[in-house]
Amino acid sequence: MRAEELALPGAPEKFVELIEGELVQTLPPSRKHNVVVWNLVSLFRELCGTRPELDFGGDNEGFLVRRDPDTLLSPDACLYRLRPELEKTWLEFAPEIAVEVLSPSNHPAELAYKRHAYFEAGAEQFWVVDPEKKQIQFYHRNGRLVTVTGDETLEGEGIATGMRISLAKAFRERSTA
Repeated sequence: MRAEELALPGAPEKFVELIEGELVQTLPPSRKHNVVVWNLVSLFRELCGTRPELDFGGDNEGFLVRRDPDTLLSPDACLYRLRPELEKTWLEFAPEIAVEVLSPSNHPAELAYKRHAYFEAGAEQFWVVDPEKKQIQFYHRNGRLVTVTGDETLEGEGIATGMRISLAKAFRERSTA
């Protein structure tokens, strides 16, 4: 399958990615997953408020990171430098930061594939967020890995310079009151 076929009528719109030309559909994530994603997107949004050259997105962003066969990935959250707008449904570059929040359906091989695909396409960081362990693994294109757990706060690097990444905020649950 080619990426252009995803824009045709009748193509699925949510919870899909294209991995080397194969359509992959996933189950909708849990509420806990969604809350963590929202918290991280909010951190990116806050940073973009002070850095107009940046933009952010959630799981509705599609990034065409490879052609022939096509690979179109949708990270749970992302941060990227603004580029000229394209008249397509997806963006034809990798975000500088791609974030995957773990769900029971994730497999280590899938995450390793995505990490390598994003890095090959120019991403600088790939974050793996584990809501159960309250842990974030920050993979950097140069091979460095930083793992943060608990209530730690980390200073953003690279494109995220100026952002304070508080795990307490990232994993904070919304009140039901």
